[in-house]
Amino acid sequence: MITRTRLAYAVVLGAALLCYAALGAILRLLPSYVQSDLHEGPFAVGLAVGAPAITAVVTRPLGGRLADRRGPAPVLIGGATFMALGTLPLLAADAYPLLLGSRLAVGAGEGLMMSAGVLWLLRLAGPERRGRALAHIGLANYGGLTLGPLLAEAMGSATAVFAAAVVLPPLGALCVVGLERPEPAGVEQAPLRSVLRATSRAGVGLMLVNFGYVALLSFGSDVARSNGSSAAALVVPVFAIAVIAVRTLGGAIPDRLGAVPTLTASALTEAAGLAIVALIHGTAATIAGVAILAAGQALAVPALGLLALARLPADQQGAAAGAFFAWFDAGVGLGGLFAGAAAHVADAAGAIIAAAVAVALVPLVSARERPR
Repeated sequence: MITRTRLAYAVVLGAALLCYAALGAILRLLPSYVQSDLHEGPFAVGLAVGAPAITAVVTRPLGGRLADRRGPAPVLIGGATFMALGTLPLLAADAYPLLLGSRLAVGAGEGLMMSAGVLWLLRLAGPERRGRALAHIGLANYGGLTLGPLLAEAMGSATAVFAAAVVLPPLGALCVVGLERPEPAGVEQAPLRSVLRATSRAGVGLMLVNFGYVALLSFGSDVARSNGSSAAALVVPVFAIAVIAVRTLGGAIPDRLGAVPTLTASALTEAAGLAIVALIHGTAATIAGVAILAAGQALAVPALGLLALARLPADQQGAAAGAFFAWFDAGVGLGGLFAGAAAHVADAAGAIIAAAVAVALVPLVSARERPR
């Protein structure tokens, strides 16, 4: 039987999915649009792709604190609206500075939306299902970034994709307008510096976990081809499908087994998958390795999130989640530099191995976290 709480949970998750679908649609378009329509080079492509992380890393902690103080509903709605407003100028003119400014604005809105969405899901899930809620916000992320490119392919033109990216986030915001809104915490918040310090060890673990994800996206296909695998084109789809499947079916595992055991097993599983991709030749090994590392990454993130939440009172979960997930963006940005440097020193397979070592260190960095 579907209760009002479960329905509200699904609606909030769906709102986040629509926002991430807007991001995914533009991401699918960006490389060709920047190079073919705006006549810019590869560096400009990379900057446009990564620009949202620059602003999101700032707005996630601030959005989480604001959601604690004002309630998650207005922050989620405001963030989704800001994503749409940030995209709107792209319908009026074709210019790279305008695109870059749009990407920065969209990242700021996404940071607010995501932090508020996490807090809302945590409130609806209750203390016994926090790990599942943390897993499900990632499910909305990966689901949106999978559906968005499919939408972009179906729509064809850049103008149509930009229009869809303007409409989808407000549509998500509209979905939550009629929901019962959680009450603000109404308590004095800890200083931001204290929140960042309390969540830093779990956050560093999240950053290192993301090194594996970024290394796979950057060099997984090249390594697969050099290892004689015919699955180079399947690396990203297999990763996305495996993450979605594990978080859908096993999102409650961190709640049931505990954060530390789940994190230890998951991080070592991700590291093992990376090693398989880098060292074992053949199509079957590549697909198996990608699926294994995706399964590990899928559960390592919510386990780390539970450790971050345990360091702050229940009435400051938004602040904790926002500060924690800011490290996700740091992992994407620094992970690219890390993988690129490792590939420069060694080769593409060396970058994957270096990422495996970084991920294997996560339990040593973060698994000693304990509740306050």
